[in-house]
Amino acid sequence: MSDTGSAQVLIVGAGPVGLTLANLLGKEGISTVLVELNPGTVPEPRAIALDGESLRTLQAVGLADIVTATLREGFVADYVNGEGTELFTTDLNPRPYGFCLQNSFDQPTLENQLLEGLSRFHSVTVCFDTRLESFSQEAAGVTVRLRNSMDEERTLRCDFLVGCDGGRSTVREGLAVAMHGDRLPQRWLVIDTVDTYLTGDPECRFYCDPARPAMTMLRPGGERRWEWMLLEGEHDDSMLEDEVIRQLLKPHTNPDCVEIYRKVVYGFSAVVAEKFSEGRVFLAGDAAHMTPPFAGQGLNAGVRDVRNLSWKLAAVLRDGMAPSILHTYNLERHDAAQEIVNLAVVLGDQIQPTDVSAAAERDGFFAELNKTPGAGAKFGSDLVAPLHDVRMNLGWFVDDGFGGRFLPQPMVERHGQLERFDESLGDGFTVLLPPGGSIPAATVGHRLWGLLSPQVRELPAELQDFMGDSNAALLLRPDRFVLAQLPLNESASAVLDELEEGISEAV
Repeated sequence: MSDTGSAQVLIVGAGPVGLTLANLLGKEGISTVLVELNPGTVPEPRAIALDGESLRTLQAVGLADIVTATLREGFVADYVNGEGTELFTTDLNPRPYGFCLQNSFDQPTLENQLLEGLSRFHSVTVCFDTRLESFSQEAAGVTVRLRNSMDEERTLRCDFLVGCDGGRSTVREGLAVAMHGDRLPQRWLVIDTVDTYLTGDPECRFYCDPARPAMTMLRPGGERRWEWMLLEGEHDDSMLEDEVIRQLLKPHTNPDCVEIYRKVVYGFSAVVAEKFSEGRVFLAGDAAHMTPPFAGQGLNAGVRDVRNLSWKLAAVLRDGMAPSILHTYNLERHDAAQEIVNLAVVLGDQIQPTDVSAAAERDGFFAELNKTPGAGAKFGSDLVAPLHDVRMNLGWFVDDGFGGRFLPQPMVERHGQLERFDESLGDGFTVLLPPGGSIPAATVGHRLWGLLSPQVRELPAELQDFMGDSNAALLLRPDRFVLAQLPLNESASAVLDELEEGISEAV
């Protein structure tokens, strides 16, 4: 390790979130150092659900096809009570953004794919066995002290520091940023298995049984995750005993056909940091928020963080955009992360009740609901509606009915072949122009237009339903959120004025 060094961005933590951020910055050509305390990527599966929005981010860095080749794409999750009666379902197969709403994956495989992806970028350096000792920031940058496994110390000077270093974040501790929320009282036994007996259904099932809440999910390669809630008076060590696990498996499969390669007891938190940034230092992933697993959104919320942050860092460091754009990161991601935590808690409330009377009341509600055909499926669909129609409530966009919405990604025909729409777009800002439309000269001459330097593409017919009756153009951010409608007349300048003002007010 050299004594001194510099980089535009230092990322602390090489889990899936940090590795994704490094790929995003690498593609932008940003000088990046990624440090990780551990000697390599994780050897065991932790997160198991990767959603369509995250896969769209991986598409942006050219890894979606590699990753999807090792996924189980899409599934239906069902929720059953203690008698095995279906309460409701959530269909996670639709592809509004180019990929199934939810997919099961293997975390060690994904991390290795992300790590190998970094070899494409000369601007990215990865340092395992490296600890963040301390950091200090001032107006011009951040000074960081690092120490490797050979006890060699290095000082690194960077423009920005991003903590992707998990729930016990050293970066968050250094900022003295508090986490707000609850540590859930329930603890869960989690096992990962290869099961040659139970090879298909259920793909994903939540057992909402007050006698013992549980869940299972089929994973790539015929592997299966099981989770059971510990009851009052039960202890971690005893629940990890082979015979206890065998008895838990017995009602569902043939334990003699199950190879258990990982077993652990976890507790879950529903917490969000009071803020996601301070000056030149940012928090992302579990360093910023921790969510219970019931919505499969913990990792995915972290990927949303770094997709949001990466293009803003590149815009400031490479393109000369005002640093005030970085203040929109906290504005756009903090409350959105809180909403995801709240969704997971709501789903957990359906799964976890061990009070017999509370469970009976819940069962009675669904019994009445399901007298109407399809009502249980609609209930489940409504619960995961935020995954179908992703919108920002706050942030840098014009609130015109389109601004802040995540652009759908249809399959479109190009050069005689079907492909996902983003493949025809570049990495930066884009204007989608209705067929036959043109951008007024006054719009092209606007100062913000010159700064954004958007590519102009024709709006495909497959997005006409999204546009409705509007005949305006759409201005897209690099993360595929709509920035604003642009009228094809002189009033577009007023829209660009509003966006300019929005950046200055973000401070």
